[in-house]
Amino acid sequence: MDTFVWYILTLVVVKMKKTNSFKENIKRIEDILFNSAFAERARLTISSFTRNRVLPVAFLCAMLIRGIKTSTQLEIDDFFKIYNSGIEEPVTKQAVSKARTNLNPEAIKYIFTDIRNNMCKVKDLEYWGRYRLCAMDGSDIALYNSLELKELYGTLGGSEKAVGAMLSLAYDPLNNIILDGSLNHSNTDERITAKEHIEVVEKLPLKFRMKNLYIMDRGYPSRDFIAWLLNGKHKFLMRVKKKFNLEFDSVFKDEKVSFVWNNRTYRVRILKIKLDSGEIETLITNLDEKDLPYEKAKELYFMRWGIETKFNSLKNKLELENMSGRRVITVQQDVWASMLIANLLASLEWQTNEIISEKTTNSNNKYQQTTNENRLISKARDVFYEIILETSDYKKEFLFERLIREIVRHPTEVKPERSSKRKTPRKAKFHDTYKSVT
Repeated sequence: MDTFVWYILTLVVVKMKKTNSFKENIKRIEDILFNSAFAERARLTISSFTRNRVLPVAFLCAMLIRGIKTSTQLEIDDFFKIYNSGIEEPVTKQAVSKARTNLNPEAIKYIFTDIRNNMCKVKDLEYWGRYRLCAMDGSDIALYNSLELKELYGTLGGSEKAVGAMLSLAYDPLNNIILDGSLNHSNTDERITAKEHIEVVEKLPLKFRMKNLYIMDRGYPSRDFIAWLLNGKHKFLMRVKKKFNLEFDSVFKDEKVSFVWNNRTYRVRILKIKLDSGEIETLITNLDEKDLPYEKAKELYFMRWGIETKFNSLKNKLELENMSGRRVITVQQDVWASMLIANLLASLEWQTNEIISEKTTNSNNKYQQTTNENRLISKARDVFYEIILETSDYKKEFLFERLIREIVRHPTEVKPERSSKRKTPRKAKFHDTYKSVT
């Protein structure tokens, strides 16, 4: 890319503001959905969505973005309370289900990509002014026990009836942005999905002279993968298991160590950090002391924890696993819609967090106040159809302001240095500590 293009891109990045992102993202979604070219993109076959229907493809996609988490008919009823189509007979769930078989999941992915790219252009996204953080991880996703899903995605935990897939994310933990995602066979090697994510992330909008910094857990390291990262000049920090490499294990605190792969010698930096429990963990990186002082290594690595929180939010608050269909195509639609709404809500949270911060800066609260995510999801879902379908700018602005007021009215506390041990999965998916917000 030439210098002039980089200069223009830098100007665009600087002009974007977090506080305007939610409104702008809503506008972008509307422009895409109600553009005549979108129906062409959404068609799975050449004959799909060619006739005028009571439920056009734009409105079908709006329903998916909002999330079909109760019965399909109830979701349809909610939509038509807002959308006055003038019809006497309501749309049936059978009609919606049939329409979904003609909807290309890539259409939802296209909207996700547009919103993600727009969010990557806002200012103040960098870590230390030099890096965009990108944590990567995978998580098991339970699916309905159907033959179609089983053949494509496999099973979890050795049970032939536990159909499931592996959802892999590339995630900016500093700014709560899902940078990329993919639904894969349950046995997929996370290093394969990591390479795919990196190819996507490297092409995203980024300020001039900034780099992506990839943070990964101990499931990712291999000599092959580390060599691939070094050959591609990708900056990374990852944890390695004990006995991964005896020379790595022998490092006392902070040293550079060489290893050989495919007859080439590679040099990496090994850091030993002490956890609060007293346990020693081994980190591997290609960042030097200037870019990553030893004292900051633990702090930087544990920023990766944000991706664990994001999986929790997707699965237990946005109810990702509460799929609205048993077919591959509906599952793929739901997954892209969930990642899309997660980013859209993150852009709303940028604004509500700023307002809460301004209101509580001089307060006597013991803990920092932040947006209550359950309230954010619930309130945004309640008004989503109204905002998308409203044609009056004045009324739309009123809906925006009312939504923000209702969210910031009841913030929640951020209590630092709280941790808990991982527990074995419960049989019941939605426990009483994770109330449905739909």
